[in-house]
Amino acid sequence: MEKPRVLLFNDNAKRDLLGIRLLENALRRRGARTAICNPQNAKVKLLQFRPHALVAARGDHAIAREASRLCKVFVVAGEGAQQTKETMLSVFMGRGYWKLDSVAWITRCYLWSQQTENWLLETSLFNAGQLRVVGNPRLDIYRDAALISGLSKKGGPFRLGVAFSAKSTSTYYGHPRFAKVYHDMHREMTFPITQPGRHFEDVVWRDHAILRNMMRSLRAFLEGSDGEVWLRPSPFESPKEFAFLERAYPGRVKVMPNQTLPEFLCGVDAVLTCWSTVGLEGLLLGKPVVSIAGLIDQEHLFRHISPKASGFETFAQFYHQPQSEEELLGLLGRAAAGQLAPSSRAHAEVDDLLAQLFAWPGSQAACELIADDISGELYGATARPLNDWKVELQLRRNLPLSLAALLVSLRMLAVTARSGEFRAYWDFLRTSDPAIESLLGRMSQGG
Repeated sequence: MEKPRVLLFNDNAKRDLLGIRLLENALRRRGARTAICNPQNAKVKLLQFRPHALVAARGDHAIAREASRLCKVFVVAGEGAQQTKETMLSVFMGRGYWKLDSVAWITRCYLWSQQTENWLLETSLFNAGQLRVVGNPRLDIYRDAALISGLSKKGGPFRLGVAFSAKSTSTYYGHPRFAKVYHDMHREMTFPITQPGRHFEDVVWRDHAILRNMMRSLRAFLEGSDGEVWLRPSPFESPKEFAFLERAYPGRVKVMPNQTLPEFLCGVDAVLTCWSTVGLEGLLLGKPVVSIAGLIDQEHLFRHISPKASGFETFAQFYHQPQSEEELLGLLGRAAAGQLAPSSRAHAEVDDLLAQLFAWPGSQAACELIADDISGELYGATARPLNDWKVELQLRRNLPLSLAALLVSLRMLAVTARSGEFRAYWDFLRTSDPAIESLLGRMSQGG
């Protein structure tokens, strides 16, 4: 019997690649052949690999819909944004500028939580057989107690981990060019976290408010204590934007763009964020999580964004939210002394939240559940011949696939070079990462 071939779509390596590699290993253990593609080379990879199945990270990948005419399509969400109805529907049904009118071509969506299944069923587009709650594959790493113990910080100065997103102010593809952004923006583009009738400029306002308050808070912490800072840029941001902090506070600040998230979180004593879901993984590990959201004028903030869609009515309430800089520094001082609880809520409430959002801990690793299901769906499957793929996925030029793959690679190099942020952009597109391979190696060796 032919070994099933599975192509995994890496939409954003900085955010998704760890979960993708965990799933890939689970599929390989079941006898599948696998490969990973990115948005730049997906079409050529499909033609070269001719998979029995494509695993997409979102429901609105156009290439996934095209591929569904030739192979099965599964959606394993890599999205790390706020776990709210508005954002989750955009992951599985399309962004504001392209909503799916049919999902019959999707074999299965693997979901992090029961509430997401309920939201998708409410649309009347999905049927129950297309949806399966398995949890978040990226969190599987935290099931390995020996690995987490080996990664965990032991002694030394208090270390504050900083993780937040202000991506419209700093992007991996170079400095924002707002005139071009507005020129190129699709006419139907909307943003699910904004208030009704509001638009991209409200997202920009939010990001500038986050950035200003975070930089002010970091300065106050660094000037008022002898603590260290590890800063993790968001998956869409250029690490160069924060390099000045390393120069201003030599030996005390490290910008960590390529460290895996589990290593980052295990290596710090507390987490400072705004309302990033990195904080949820911090809570999972028992780290105190402090948010600067309370330092932003809430009334003004909620004129721009929806508190419900942004998670303020759900998970953000579980972070400590000081209302002043003095209170913030006081909380960080308590964290440094080991006297601050992980959450502003009770431990049992945190456990309930993680179960609600991520089906955590569940009875089995999410990757194992997904791999079992995909393997069952592909049992006895036969790949379509190359000519069928060439008809359905036509390249712009009739080139040999080896030459087409080379040209795609050269184009990727050119795009990243022109961005002025070669390393950051390349890290976004990469389909292999030494840091992840090292972490997985430690995992297989028992920590």
